[in-house]
Amino acid sequence: MPTFVLSLFLTAFALMAPALYAAEFNYPDISPFLATIGGTPESLRAPIPAEPDIQQEDLQIRVLPNRKLPPAFRQYSKLGFRVAWHDEPAPLVFLIAGSGSGYDSARMDHLKALYWQAGMHVIVMSSPTNFDFIAAASNSGLPGLGQRDARDLHTAMSLAVERARNVTGLEATEFRMVGFSLGAMNAAFVSELDEHLGQFNFTKVLMLNPPVNLYDSVRRLDALSFTHVPGVDGTESFYEHIFDKISRYFAQTGDTDIESTLFSGIQTSDEALSDDELAMLIGAVFRFAAADLNFMADLINDTGRYAPTGQTITVSTSLTPYLRRALFCDFGCYIRNQLWPDWHSLNAEKTIEDMAYETSLQSIEEHIAGNPRIAVLTNADDFILTRADYHYLAETFGERAFLYPRGGHGGNLEHQQVTARMLSFLQGATP
Repeated sequence: MPTFVLSLFLTAFALMAPALYAAEFNYPDISPFLATIGGTPESLRAPIPAEPDIQQEDLQIRVLPNRKLPPAFRQYSKLGFRVAWHDEPAPLVFLIAGSGSGYDSARMDHLKALYWQAGMHVIVMSSPTNFDFIAAASNSGLPGLGQRDARDLHTAMSLAVERARNVTGLEATEFRMVGFSLGAMNAAFVSELDEHLGQFNFTKVLMLNPPVNLYDSVRRLDALSFTHVPGVDGTESFYEHIFDKISRYFAQTGDTDIESTLFSGIQTSDEALSDDELAMLIGAVFRFAAADLNFMADLINDTGRYAPTGQTITVSTSLTPYLRRALFCDFGCYIRNQLWPDWHSLNAEKTIEDMAYETSLQSIEEHIAGNPRIAVLTNADDFILTRADYHYLAETFGERAFLYPRGGHGGNLEHQQVTARMLSFLQGATP
């Protein structure tokens, strides 16, 4: 994405009608890319308990007993999840991670602590696009289709809650669900499926920073890794460029506390990362997530595109050459080369646009529009959305659309006002 186009992209969001925004929002006026990476300043964060203070445990379930994996991947035969519980009966909320993220990601840990502190049991599930879920719980081994992923998730969630009950003795008084990013879209599709199955009967479903049309958002994420940064002509060159900047910053300040200073201290120094550099950094992170997705989907389906066929992959097998090859294939490449051929073989009369529509919120609008149990929370400057997407969410959800002017893609989820809004919806009586 050239610098000029990037500037136009950001300006478009700044022109949106302020009436759509939550009033008097005091999140810093920073770029969406810095917000996404840096998160919420500590002074504005809602307090949560420390990890050692939370009653929690990591458990495993066998979802696909007939799934055969190479020796090097047998550890992923069972799907891991995290449960935090109380000793007394309480509502149980499922958390679904975002694109390529596991149940143990930092964002999921924060949301888990927040909801546990508010008196809920919490079960955290990996994204269907994360390598562990693909290996242990994806029937097709090809995630990325709304209804198919919902079936896989619903099955895994059913097994997870039974396992959690058996191990912890938790008693759930009702079921709720929260998803972030792609996990938010997954939550909407799981909710729609469960309406027919009647198993969980979710009383609340909260979608945090969802895409509207997944494949359109994927294209925008893929484009970030092609952002033009002066003096950088490739991914390796980019990482060297960023490393040099950070090294100079720490050399000048004498500080070695990367976690607390990288995006507060460095951004107020001469080595501050530009919006273009931050955009490309986000794009690079998603490119690595795409590589995991491409490799694991190829491995499960034994197509030989990235993973070797005809040989046993053991713990001593070097995966580096295969993963490097997968790095050249982004999310869009995965959709075109692996997901689309599989879907089209079963839907020969349909187009790739039909596939995209069937994995969009518009395809389940009848379920989400006017449904008082489902709400959405997002930001005007979230770069996975277009202006039209943003207005679609506002119009479809109405007063159940909690919209903020700033925060990028999930950067404000620790903010006091945002967390208060989340808890108010999850704990409030359904109109």
